Amino acid sequence: MADVDEVIEVEEINEAEEPGIDTKSLIVAEGASTSWFEAVKQTLSNKNFTIFLFTAWIYSSIQVVNRYFPLYLRDVGLTYILVALLISLLTGVSLIGEFVSGYLADNYDRRKLASITMAVNGIGYFIIAFSGDILFMAIGFMMFGIASFTSKGGTAYIMEQIDRRHGGVAISLFTLGTVFGLFPLFAVGILLNLGMEFIPVMSTMFILSGIVYMICAFIRIKWLDSTEPGRRALKSDNVVRDFFYENIRSIKLLARVFPVFIAVFCIDALSDTFYGFANLYYVNETLGFGIADINLMLLLTLTFSIPLTLYLGRLFDKHGGKKLALAVYSVMPIAIGLLVVAQNIPYIAPLSWVAAADSIYSGLSVLFSLAFIATAIKSINDVLWMSVINTYIQKSLPRQDLGKMLSLTTVFVLLIITIGQIPAGVIYELFRGVPLLFMALALNFVILYILAVKSIEPKVSVEELERELEQRS
Repeated sequence: MADVDEVIEVEEINEAEEPGIDTKSLIVAEGASTSWFEAVKQTLSNKNFTIFLFTAWIYSSIQVVNRYFPLYLRDVGLTYILVALLISLLTGVSLIGEFVSGYLADNYDRRKLASITMAVNGIGYFIIAFSGDILFMAIGFMMFGIASFTSKGGTAYIMEQIDRRHGGVAISLFTLGTVFGLFPLFAVGILLNLGMEFIPVMSTMFILSGIVYMICAFIRIKWLDSTEPGRRALKSDNVVRDFFYENIRSIKLLARVFPVFIAVFCIDALSDTFYGFANLYYVNETLGFGIADINLMLLLTLTFSIPLTLYLGRLFDKHGGKKLALAVYSVMPIAIGLLVVAQNIPYIAPLSWVAAADSIYSGLSVLFSLAFIATAIKSINDVLWMSVINTYIQKSLPRQDLGKMLSLTTVFVLLIITIGQIPAGVIYELFRGVPLLFMALALNFVILYILAVKSIEPKVSVEELERELEQRS
C-alpha cells in the first residue's frame, strides 16, 4: 500500500484489543473524539489522498455536465426510445466493465488504473463533442462504458488511503467535489445568456471536459505513488479461473455482510432509473421551465448540498449510519411527491415576489417554484444518500477487497438500470413523466419500509473479515 506509514491502519487497534472490547465501536469512538478540523487535517496529511482528492474534485465537477445528457440527446434529434437505447448501451458496456474492474483494482496498480479511467473518459467527451450522427454518439458513449473497466481502481485507491475512524469525514470531502460543478454550470448559464444555442454550448463544455480529464490523467500518473500489484502471485497462474473465483467469493461475502443493504441499493437503483429518465424532461416539457432555468436550479442545488454533506460525514463517524440512513431516505418520497404536485402549483410565493426575483436576476424566480424545491430536495438527498452508502462500504469491508466490493455493488445497480431504461423510455414516449414519477415514489416507500423494520448494518465485523483474508493468504 502506498504511503502506508501515513495511513492509520485498523490493525494497529487490533494489537491493543482485549477480550470483550468491540473494536468496531472503538473505531467510532476514537473517530468521534477528534474535532472535525483535526479529522480533516489528519486525512489530508496523506499526500496521495490529497493529490487524488484534487483530481477527483475535478472529475466530479465535470460530471455535473452529464445531467444535461437527456436534454442534449433529445435536442440533437433522438426520440425518447432511442435515448433509452443509447443509455442502455452505455450501462450494458459499463456492467461488463465493472465486473472486470473490481478484479483489476484488487490485483494491479490502482494508480495506473485511475489514470487510464480519466484518459478514456476524456476521449469519450472529445468524440461526443464532434459527433454528427447517432453512430459517433454511440461510440462516445461506448468510451464512457470502456472507462468502467478500470474505474474501480481509482475508487479503491482513495478508499485505501482513508483512516476508517475518519471515514465519514473523508468520504464527505470526496463528495465535496460536486461543489466545483458550480463553475461549469455557471459557464453554461453565461453562454446561454450570451445567446448561444444549447447544442453548441454543450459541445464546447464537452471539449473543455476532455482537455481537463487528460490533464488530470497526467497528474495522477506523474505524482501519485503506485500501489502494490496485488496478491495474484499467491493464487494461481490461471487469470480467468482466478477472476471467477475471486468474484464468486466476493458475491458470497457481500451476501454475508450486507444482505439488506444490497437489496435496498438495488431497489433504489430502479427507483432512480424511473425518476432520472423523467425528471428533466418533465421539468422542461410538462412544467415549462427552460434550459437556463434548469441550469440555475442545478447550480443553486449544489450550493445548498455541500455544507449538509460535510455535516453528514461527521455525524456518521460519531453515531453510525442506521438512523442516519432512515432520516436521509425519508425525504426522498416527499421530493418526488412535490414534483408531481408542481404541475398544479407552479409557485409557492405571490406573483409579485416572482416578478421581483426576475427583476433582480433573470430566471431567479425559480427559487419560488415547487419544481425547484422538489428537485433541490431530491438532488441534495441523493448526494447525502450516496455519501452514507460509500461510508458504509469504506468502513465495513476489507481494504484488500474494496475494488471487487465496489464493482459488484455497481454491477447490481447497472444491471437494473440497463433493464429499466427501456420500459422507462417507452412509458415516457406514451404517457410522459407522471407515471414514471409515481412508480419511483412507490419504490421509495418500499425502501422506507425496509429501512424501518430491517437493519442495513454489516452482519460481520471488518476486523474478522481481514483476519480471514490474512489466514487465507
